[in-house]
Amino acid sequence: MKFNVKFIDRQPDFDAAMDNLASAEWIGFDTEFVGEKTYIPVLCLIQVVAGDDIFLIDTLRIKDLGKLLTIIENPEVLKITHAGDNDYRLLNILFGTVPVNTFDTQIAAGFTGYNYPAGFSKICERELRITLAKSHTTADWEARPIDPRALDYAVEDVKFLPELHRKLTNKLRKLNRESWSREENRKWETPDFYRADPYREAFGGEFIYQLDSRDQIFLMRLYIWRREKAAEMNVPREVVLQNKHISSVVKAIRHGLGGFKSNRTLTENVWKKHVSDWENLFKTPPSPFEKEILSALPDSVPDDPDRDWMHDFLYLMVKKRCNENEISAALLLPKGDFNKLRSAPANFDQSLLDGWRAELLGEELTNWLKTLRPIAVNWKNGVCQISMN
Repeated sequence: MKFNVKFIDRQPDFDAAMDNLASAEWIGFDTEFVGEKTYIPVLCLIQVVAGDDIFLIDTLRIKDLGKLLTIIENPEVLKITHAGDNDYRLLNILFGTVPVNTFDTQIAAGFTGYNYPAGFSKICERELRITLAKSHTTADWEARPIDPRALDYAVEDVKFLPELHRKLTNKLRKLNRESWSREENRKWETPDFYRADPYREAFGGEFIYQLDSRDQIFLMRLYIWRREKAAEMNVPREVVLQNKHISSVVKAIRHGLGGFKSNRTLTENVWKKHVSDWENLFKTPPSPFEKEILSALPDSVPDDPDRDWMHDFLYLMVKKRCNENEISAALLLPKGDFNKLRSAPANFDQSLLDGWRAELLGEELTNWLKTLRPIAVNWKNGVCQISMN
């Protein structure tokens, strides 16, 4: 199919184009942004396909994207993307947009026999028998004028979305999994999906369990301070304070300047300009809210070889069920989420085991995941019997 490609860098042209799309049944879109230089990524280009038109929208020139955002939030218009969670997260960060009526080719492919997450080029090769041009991941999207070759690549990112939607939808229907794909996409359509846990960084590793309560409070505050400082300066968090230095700062703070001077992993250029801020964070008494947040920290899980092998076996059972149904285990329950289940079951989001996941896994395996009941293994006459205790 031949498309009419239109580069738009004037607000009146953009508004007119979006007015014409307001009643469309569907659009496909993708975004190009630069995120490694600033705290908030810079949105540089949006590609939109609708019918036989492709619009390349220069978002460094078009300042009011309201008409497109309204379409993305319109439940009457289907939005087709590939790996669209990154695009939707960016639009939510910048504009508070929450999409409605979404279809993602990466998710759909995961329900039709592809490993998850499958790349766009791989799906295009298998479904459409085409080979995409060389990746444009190194393109400078902030440069103006944009390299014509980069624009060609940008067109390819959306021109195949409509046909992929058609082919993958047909496959989903034959497998009776269209509702599964829709359910998985629906999670992007709620504000909760875009809410970040401000304490996730502090609680995300084992380091916090090595600290007393005073140092734990400081660790929580340090991560928040870094995030706020990065937002204030509009630079990546690592520019303010690298992750590798976090533990050293926490260990040094209770000893004042002497602690920093004697710490061989921290040079003066790392700590000197911020040490007064850190001392204030450390000396300020914890608030009731902080105490409440800290009290919700799950207990550290002690080493337990029996439990570990049981959980490993359980995940293999999940993978086996997924393999039997040609669905990637990484789509059903990513290993990171499973590790959260095994390390802090009380804080695990049990809704991740409902809906299509429970339907696929079956009642017994779903209940096993929800309860993590221990299992017994018995060998008899060359037969291995496995049962829940």
